[in-house]
Amino acid sequence: MKQILILIGIITFGCRSSPETSFDNLNQAFINWYFKYHPVESTRYNMSKDNGRFSLNTKLEMDEYYADISRFLIELSQIDATKIAPNSRIDYNILYSKLEKMKYEIDELKPWKWNPLWTLDKLHDGLYILSEREGMDMDDRVSAIQSRLGIIPELLENSKILMTAHSKIHILYSNTRVDKLLILLQELPLKLNSDNITLDNIDELIKKSNLALEVYKNWINSQSVKFDEINFPSDLSLIQNGFHHFTGGKYLFPHVYELAKQKLIPIQDRLFNLALPFYLKENDEPVWLDRADTLEVIQWTIDDIYNNPKNKIRNDEVLSRFYESLTAIEKFCFTKSLLPRKKNKTIKLEFAPNYSSSQSPVFLFDNHPKKVSMDIVYNIKAPVDDFGEYNLNRQEIDIINATHILPGYGLQLGYSQNYASMIRYLFPDLVTVSGWKSYALNMLIEEGYGNWAQEYHILKLKEELSMIARVIMEMRYYSGEINREDAKNYLIEMAFMKEDEAQLAQMESDLDYFSGTASFIGIMELNSLLAEYKRKQEDNFLLSEFHRLILKDGVIPLFELKKRVLPP
Repeated sequence: MKQILILIGIITFGCRSSPETSFDNLNQAFINWYFKYHPVESTRYNMSKDNGRFSLNTKLEMDEYYADISRFLIELSQIDATKIAPNSRIDYNILYSKLEKMKYEIDELKPWKWNPLWTLDKLHDGLYILSEREGMDMDDRVSAIQSRLGIIPELLENSKILMTAHSKIHILYSNTRVDKLLILLQELPLKLNSDNITLDNIDELIKKSNLALEVYKNWINSQSVKFDEINFPSDLSLIQNGFHHFTGGKYLFPHVYELAKQKLIPIQDRLFNLALPFYLKENDEPVWLDRADTLEVIQWTIDDIYNNPKNKIRNDEVLSRFYESLTAIEKFCFTKSLLPRKKNKTIKLEFAPNYSSSQSPVFLFDNHPKKVSMDIVYNIKAPVDDFGEYNLNRQEIDIINATHILPGYGLQLGYSQNYASMIRYLFPDLVTVSGWKSYALNMLIEEGYGNWAQEYHILKLKEELSMIARVIMEMRYYSGEINREDAKNYLIEMAFMKEDEAQLAQMESDLDYFSGTASFIGIMELNSLLAEYKRKQEDNFLLSEFHRLILKDGVIPLFELKKRVLPP
């Protein structure tokens, strides 16, 4: 820690006359500091130096951590951002925003005091990455896992010391996370190869870790519940104090909330107009008495698309269907010149292990190392049985691939990895990330993917409606106006979500604050930016060029993107 402070002092003393150099040095000092204090993130980004460590688990560490954040903010504020290059200014603003958010989380949220996941997620991710990463030197893998296993009992004891309150829902989530960790520990020896003495030592460390986790699980269920209860989420005052930290600081929540409410009914009406012809093929024309009749027509049609035998796939063809879908989408995008031509990393699909903590049907694993030669690995939720039908149909798989892989987040990630700035890669703008996912799906369907089949447009509008409903749900839920059960039921009724979809959306709102709202803001901004770009380009408009401008500089805030896409 003293070395970091000395470095900051040298930067400040020696470089006051050069704001650009001062920022570059401070930026690099922060990145080094960040990886030191976040060893699991260091592993995630392939910085092997701290692969055997966990940290931030004692009061002393927390105090030092907070003091360092405050110092970085002071040093950053003393650099005149108007005197540095535009690219550096973007990184300056990203770093400043990140530091303010980190300070807010410590000052206001204090998750270590009431949320066991604050510790459990680090334990799970720290072992999971080491267990699953391909191409890692086996001796390094064994050594790092051995070191991290040895720290687990102490970390869990420290977590008990730090906790002074509890949240019921986070205890439930934590029970699941402990169960996943126990399965991971059980499978871990199968991933390792070393001498017998080392492997015997690892077996012993696993036993101790298992016992510590079982004791911890019992403690959070029997003892932590005696602490004061956090009425999550209303006690956190997320809307009043956190909204701008999670959405970039440029938006006002009443305006976003009102815009979402204004769009809900029109999108439902558009969905109804597409759904009615499908409904009338099998049903008599309904007699409309109230809004519920309209919603019933939409729900029937969506259920019919889900359950139509021609749309189903068998459990034994899941991976091949995902690959077929990706191939078809990629061919369509480049045939229609929707995307700029560039060499992308190879996409590799694998079934997610049963000890993965993600509940998403598809999620990206190991995207963080910047090595161009490394495949992008996507984990797919495995079928529950070897036989039978998968819980996603053909159209749903296309929609998931478009959102999360191509032309959605996977493409955005590939461009981001090729951009030099590490600060942008470490802290991508969440509104831009989530907005691009939704925009990419809408763009693909609107350009005619699926031979203009109306089923795709119905499911696309359902996704759009789900995003709008989540904004309304998050505002009402975070303010305490509705509880979790009401929030889930709202998504099912107003956005036609399946039960598991609504549960996943609810979980994301519990653990990733304003995730639905960020998607809504992002796609609204991108749609507006596209319209203005079209207007300015007139006959010279090329969609692929618009996409190139959006992607080329990494994932930056949308107000910065506007300056790049629409220069004065």
